Amino acid sequence: MQTERAELYFRQGSSDKVYHLQLENTQERWSVQAQWGRRGSALQSDIKVSDTNYEEAKRVYDRLLREKTGKGYQIAQATTNGDTPISVGLPACKEHSGHIPELLTPIEEPEALRLADDASWWFQQKFDGRRLAVRKADGKYSGINKLGQIVPIDSRLTESLDLVQAKGFLADGEITDSHFFVWDLLSVNETDLRIQPYEIRYAHLTQLFRGVHQTLHVCETAMTPKAKRAFVKAMRDANAEGFVCKNRYAAYAAGRAGQHYKCKFVATASFIVGPKPDKRADDGHRSIAVYLLEGNRPRFMGTVGVPDRYPLPRVEQIVEVRYLYCHPGPEGKLIQAKYFGRVRDDVVLADCCFGQLKVKAGESEHES
Repeated sequence: MQTERAELYFRQGSSDKVYHLQLENTQERWSVQAQWGRRGSALQSDIKVSDTNYEEAKRVYDRLLREKTGKGYQIAQATTNGDTPISVGLPACKEHSGHIPELLTPIEEPEALRLADDASWWFQQKFDGRRLAVRKADGKYSGINKLGQIVPIDSRLTESLDLVQAKGFLADGEITDSHFFVWDLLSVNETDLRIQPYEIRYAHLTQLFRGVHQTLHVCETAMTPKAKRAFVKAMRDANAEGFVCKNRYAAYAAGRAGQHYKCKFVATASFIVGPKPDKRADDGHRSIAVYLLEGNRPRFMGTVGVPDRYPLPRVEQIVEVRYLYCHPGPEGKLIQAKYFGRVRDDVVLADCCFGQLKVKAGESEHES
């Protein structure tokens, strides 16, 4: 029996609402409380049930959660036993930060492993989190997402960053539920490091960030051929998402500059949620229809099951789907596609294209 909390939001047109829900325990008696209203305004509140047993309170909590997600609310975070994950918010108004993140170029594992013997390349882990850069300026922090948009960040993250001995910085990395994995330092104390090679930026990063706080982790880096091969094996054994190949001599370059690579052990891609085709509209399955853009037109790629623990994504949202491979040709569909609850608010529609896909080996998109 565990306490639980959920924070939900609903955004559509001019509507921007939040809904907070708590399952709480006081002296072995259980209650469910809720708060709701427009974002940024004073919230209304109500006690949905009180002074009852766990089973009854849990039933009420789960029912309210189902009702809200069924009406289109999205879960911003949900926790048990008060173990709240570090959160990163949605961009409030899509304000651009002025910083354009550098993006990795996908490559296959054989090509990546050839770089193990090249001293110019370092290997790091590919984390299954969300891209996040953090800028500190004038004592204030702002998060920056993959699109370069300003996003709010959790106060617990800023508290750990306060321990970094620098008046200002721009650090780049990946945020997970419990850690900020930092791999690059682009500026510090008004000194722009972007023109420096990555090995110099990484040296500044380790000097400032390593060992500062348990929330902050400088990405471990394999630098020698032996270490790189052992690192890849360890990542596979740990069921990691993949690994990254960094050119140690490269200066920073915005966008997908083709100078750093990522190699994933599993294939993922971003898809647009759309209406189910007529023949599948009433199939009774808890699933979503996913599409990719072919030119400017959406092409149906199949349906993907949604486990009960995740809310159903809405039509026109962008979701990340893991799959084994895609059959080629005009009728090609995803094989062994799985959804793990990841809605992507940091991906644009134009990126939901066929160029992402891993096509079945030995075949091409144009074969009949």
